[in-house]
Amino acid sequence: MAIYNKLHMILALGSVLVLSACASKTVGSTAIPEGGLTVNQLYQQSLGEAMPGWSVPKRQTKPVKYSGYTRDASNEIQHLFKPLDNPQVPIYVFPHVAVIGDEQLLKPGYTTAFFLYKQNQFALASEHY
Repeated sequence: MAIYNKLHMILALGSVLVLSACASKTVGSTAIPEGGLTVNQLYQQSLGEAMPGWSVPKRQTKPVKYSGYTRDASNEIQHLFKPLDNPQVPIYVFPHVAVIGDEQLLKPGYTTAFFLYKQNQFALASEHY
């Protein structure tokens, strides 16, 4: 057991000495060369033109209009839940005098419409209406 502890102690001290020797080395002025290219210059050089053999000619294509057969939220709701008929009933309101508080206001005649049912109803997705 004593030999095992001595071996561990020697390995631990050796590791500490090696690591401390690496950590204590000072960085001199020769570590970073002076007078070389800057990062910006290296970047600008890398932006040069591509090699001619690597360029692929662009195919001439016509613009495609996908709106007729693509799915999006607005046309998906329209196709799944079709609105059921809710007819509008047009009416004509004759010119009249409206009394608001103490004032009398002349209202011209106008046409308006109201729906026959209170709410618009929609068919279920499984119903073929």
